[in-house]
Amino acid sequence: MNVLIPYTEGELRSALITAGFETVEVIAKWNNFTSFVARKASGTATNAKSGKKKSQQKKAPASKIPTPDLDALFDTYPVYLDDYLDSKHLGIVCRHRMEIFGDKGFRAGSMSNASLESFNSIASSIQSLPQLDSQTFVVDQNQLILGSESELSAEQMAIFKKCIEALKPWKKGPLKLFGTDIDTEWRSDMKWERLQKALPNMKDKVVCDLGCGNGYFMYRMLEYSPKLVMGIDPNLHAWLEFNLFQRIKRVENVKFEYMRGDIMASLPSMFDVVFCLGVLYHTPDPLTMLKDIHKSMKPKSTLIVDCQGIPGDDDIALFPKKRYTNMKGVYFLPTLSTLKNWLQRANFRNFEVIFSEELSTDEQRTTEWAPVRSLADSLDPNDSTKTIEGYPRAHRFYIKCLR
Repeated sequence: MNVLIPYTEGELRSALITAGFETVEVIAKWNNFTSFVARKASGTATNAKSGKKKSQQKKAPASKIPTPDLDALFDTYPVYLDDYLDSKHLGIVCRHRMEIFGDKGFRAGSMSNASLESFNSIASSIQSLPQLDSQTFVVDQNQLILGSESELSAEQMAIFKKCIEALKPWKKGPLKLFGTDIDTEWRSDMKWERLQKALPNMKDKVVCDLGCGNGYFMYRMLEYSPKLVMGIDPNLHAWLEFNLFQRIKRVENVKFEYMRGDIMASLPSMFDVVFCLGVLYHTPDPLTMLKDIHKSMKPKSTLIVDCQGIPGDDDIALFPKKRYTNMKGVYFLPTLSTLKNWLQRANFRNFEVIFSEELSTDEQRTTEWAPVRSLADSLDPNDSTKTIEGYPRAHRFYIKCLR
C-alpha cells in the first residue's frame, strides 16, 4: 500500500497511442488489473480533414557524416588493459568501445549530423593546440588548474578561446585552463570536499569513476596517488573536454573510456575502488547496474555511491512520468532506505552514510559558462520544496560500502 501507484486506464491507453499503436481495446478487468490489446498502425492512415491517405512510414535515416578529427583523438587499442583483463574479456571490451565510439549515439537518435559536425570541429581545434606537459598542474585545490597563459602563442590562444566557447555548457568544475576561469554549472568541488572525509586508501589502487563526466573527479583523485584511474561515460561532449585537459597535461594513469555503464560486468575483479556519482537515477535498471559494478570489484573493495533521491523514510522510489527538474532520462529516485536496499540486494555491505541533504542551488546553478536552465529554474516558483513538475525536491545521498 502506498508503494506502487499505478497508472489509470486512461493514462495507459494514452501511452500506447503515443507509442504508435492505432487502436487500443480493453479486453478484461479484474480488481486492479486491466488487459489491453493494442494494434500497430498500418502502412497508411487517413487524414481526418481531407480524407486522403498519407504514408505512416518514416523516412530512412540519413547517413552519418564522417568525423575524421574526432576519430583521430580515439585510441583504437587500450594497451593498458592488457595488464587487467584476460583475452576473452579484453576482446569484449575492445569490441564494445569500438562499436560505441563508431556510432557516437547516431543510431540511438541522441546525436545528429549537425552535432557531429560541431564536435568534429572542436576536435580539430584541440588537435591544433600543442601537446604539452604543462608544469602548471594543480589537483589538490577546489579549482582544477591546467596550463598557464605563457605556454600559448597569440594564435594558439585564439584557437583555445574558440574551443572553450564551443564546449559550452561546461558542467563539472570549477576549472582554470590556460589562465581562463571557467565557472561550471556544478560546483563539483563541494561534492569532493564531502567525499574526502570518507575516502578509502587509494595509493597504488585501481580506481573507476563510473559516469566520470569531463574527468574533474579523476584529476582530484590524483592527490592520493592511485595506480590507475579509469573513467567510463558515453558522453561525447565530456570526452572532448577530457581530451582538451590531456592536451594541456598528458597524465598517463588517467584514462577516459567512451563506453556505457553496462561494460562493468566485462571488467571482472578489476577495481579496488569504484565511484558511482550521479549515475543510478539515470539508469532504467539501477539494481542490474549495481550488480554489474559488484562484478567489476575485487573482494573487500570499496564503492562510493552518490544518488539523487527523494526525502522520506518509506522503502519507495519516485518514477517520474516524463521529466524531473526539467531533465529527461531520469528513472528511479529512491529514498535513502531504498538506496540501501538496492545496495544490499546487489550484495554490498557495511554501509556508511556520508551525506544526506537537500540539493542546493549553490551547488547547481546557471553560470556564464553554463547558460542552461539549472536547478533554480526547475523548482516550483511558489513552493521550493517541489519541482516544476510537482514532485518532491531532490536530495543527495552519498553512501560508502564494501563488496
